[in-house]
Amino acid sequence: MSKTSRSLATMAGTLALVPTVLLADGPKFSGFVTGSYIYDLNDISKGPYSGYVNGAGSAPASTYTDFYGGKNASFKADAAHLTITGGDSAGASYTIDLDAGTDGIATGGSLWTSRNGFAFDVQQAFVTVPFGKSAFGLEVGKFYTSEGIEVGNSAANPTVTRGLAFGVLEFTSSTGAVLTFKANDQISGAIGAINNPNNQVWQYDGTDGIPVGYAKVALAYGDPFSGTISAYYGPQGGTSPSARKEYTSLDLTGLTKTIPNLDLNYQVNFNMAMDAGADASGNTKNIMAYLFGLQPLYHMGAGQVGLRYEFLSVDPGTGATTINSIALAPGYKLTQNTLLRAEYRLDYASKPTWYMNKNGNGTEVDQVVGGELNYTF
Repeated sequence: MSKTSRSLATMAGTLALVPTVLLADGPKFSGFVTGSYIYDLNDISKGPYSGYVNGAGSAPASTYTDFYGGKNASFKADAAHLTITGGDSAGASYTIDLDAGTDGIATGGSLWTSRNGFAFDVQQAFVTVPFGKSAFGLEVGKFYTSEGIEVGNSAANPTVTRGLAFGVLEFTSSTGAVLTFKANDQISGAIGAINNPNNQVWQYDGTDGIPVGYAKVALAYGDPFSGTISAYYGPQGGTSPSARKEYTSLDLTGLTKTIPNLDLNYQVNFNMAMDAGADASGNTKNIMAYLFGLQPLYHMGAGQVGLRYEFLSVDPGTGATTINSIALAPGYKLTQNTLLRAEYRLDYASKPTWYMNKNGNGTEVDQVVGGELNYTF
């Protein structure tokens, strides 16, 4: 036997000794690339939002609309996103989501110099390990929230911009550890603790090492109903006097497909931060927020029409501000993987909430138009 043959035989024998549980499946790659153009009809040229779209993530201290916001009347390289997944024959798996573009600025990514730049962000990086053949497992790392209809990949959402809750009432992602369970093919869930929810205005890191409790129950009954009930409870974090007071978030997000060609998404969300607000006299008050949303998506061959309606009520202690928001986004698949969409969005608040052109004063109405091209692979 030649030296080469002996070497190959030795390698084969060594591999035969490796337990099958160590044999990996993957990695597998998927992702998307998104570019967009957005224009705020309020044409904000003065005030703290000068040159930027009204909305959370677009300027300091901004609130509620268009989380990914950004420079007004500008083309954006929103995201070049890569998802890497894999696992082994024992059922352990990993998921990694890497993001580069203007979206990463809003989600706290690094390597950006200003709001005009871009950022790199690790949106998810977690490992899931089953406990043998039992119904339980362990998930550790950074993972997306289970709250809300919308996700990071815009093409998977009914509309182009994100709604009133995304990144404000809802976490975008969080870091922690949860115990997972699967009762059957229809019912599963998780319970555990997190310590770093991104971009949530009332909750940052845990206080004195106290994590935030997290639990969810997912229901999957096919086209009639699928959905998730989620809950967060724990200290608000930070250095303010209310840092150790309770924060609570409850959310129901669901989907039904009982009507042909129609995906009907819906959401109910409640948030409360104890003693985090104040009345006109400076007395501490709870901040409370309620949201109801509907997001239907109708398919017509290569075409589609997405609609979003949301009602939000927020009371920081000085009285509630309500916002009605509606967005219409027709789209067309140029190829199997390429989606082109346009959007018109109108937000109407009960009090001046956004900035207006020239004088920089507040206004009750904000209107946005835009377009987007997305390739998903």
